[in-house]
Amino acid sequence: MLKHLILYSLRRLRLKMFGTFLTVLGVAIGVANIVALISVSEIARNQAMKLLTELGANTIFVTPYFELEESPFQQSGVAATALPTSFANFFEGKPYVEKFTPILALPAYAGYRGRRVFTNVIGAYPEIFEIRPYKLEAGRFLDRDDIENSAYVSVLGNTVRVKLFPGENPIGEFIVVKGERYRVVGTLQEKGRLGFEDFDNRIFLPLERAQSAFKFPYIHVVGIKHPQSLNTEDVVEKIKEEVSAWLGVNKDDQDDFQAFSMKELTKTANETFHIFGVILLAVSSIALIVAGIGIMNVMLMSVVEQTREIGVRKAVGAKNSSILLQFLIEAFIQVFLGQLLGLIIGFTGVYILCLKVEWDFWISPKTVLLALLFSFVVGLAFAIIPAWRAAKMLPVNSLRYE
Repeated sequence: MLKHLILYSLRRLRLKMFGTFLTVLGVAIGVANIVALISVSEIARNQAMKLLTELGANTIFVTPYFELEESPFQQSGVAATALPTSFANFFEGKPYVEKFTPILALPAYAGYRGRRVFTNVIGAYPEIFEIRPYKLEAGRFLDRDDIENSAYVSVLGNTVRVKLFPGENPIGEFIVVKGERYRVVGTLQEKGRLGFEDFDNRIFLPLERAQSAFKFPYIHVVGIKHPQSLNTEDVVEKIKEEVSAWLGVNKDDQDDFQAFSMKELTKTANETFHIFGVILLAVSSIALIVAGIGIMNVMLMSVVEQTREIGVRKAVGAKNSSILLQFLIEAFIQVFLGQLLGLIIGFTGVYILCLKVEWDFWISPKTVLLALLFSFVVGLAFAIIPAWRAAKMLPVNSLRYE
């Protein structure tokens, strides 16, 4: 019986090929949306967590004031844009500070023999390579002599090296930044991306040299690494208390600075990506609901087309359950084909995006299960109304239908 109904449904769908194709395509778009959008959100979160974790649990940043829980746009009129360089000196010799460095970060073009790259110039102390653990590929890091002499030297991130020195050894060569020549003393191993942000697109200069080049005698952040034996939350509170007392401001009511740990930043990033994922799920669900409406329209037309046939079948003894099952099987076949096509489209789209932005390709089984389950429920929910209508038709009325 079931085999007969499946074969009959396939013949019916084949007869209305164009309508079936549009319905299948609608379901496929909905499934692909869920798989692609949710997967991109999860992959982006994993990449962010991976990079944030690399900075270490014992890393703390002190910046111009802002609230981690609030939107940057809400704080644009309150937050400062920079700190004085002397701000970093406060942390010299503190027992809770193992390493620290002031950091200046500004965008600029860098050039070498006609090649150019738009990059981020980082002015800092040598300790930055320990606080944000980059690995050396060739040459050396910045050292204390470079800082004390404000030397015209630079260390290149992997992206900058590849673009300015493709297939060449940059060590000892000179690049131009802001009209000044800097000797390349080191290159760094590839670190990776966070979304479209390339953490290898960096040039590191001695702090004072960077400040002089940009004519910007300030810093944007102080990076701190505390001893592993200390609790990160306690160190953050200690920093807030001591710096507030130094500045003569109230620790809990001031807008001069903010101190936060990587743990806080990771928590905020996780919450942000979770909200982002929920929004993407809601948006992608709309496509499935539209596809469900399409299924209902196609099936209603199918019921109208088969009205007299339904009357004949009922007149010779067909049960309501058989009629209902037939139409539900038609809907299930269309949903199944749409799911299959949607998974192919979704997986392909995510894979291409991951190749483009150099992310690790990964799709959660939960995301696939969610897309399949949701599309199945939506498809059958919209199919029940026309199927139920067909099953409840009276034979005498169906036979009279013209």
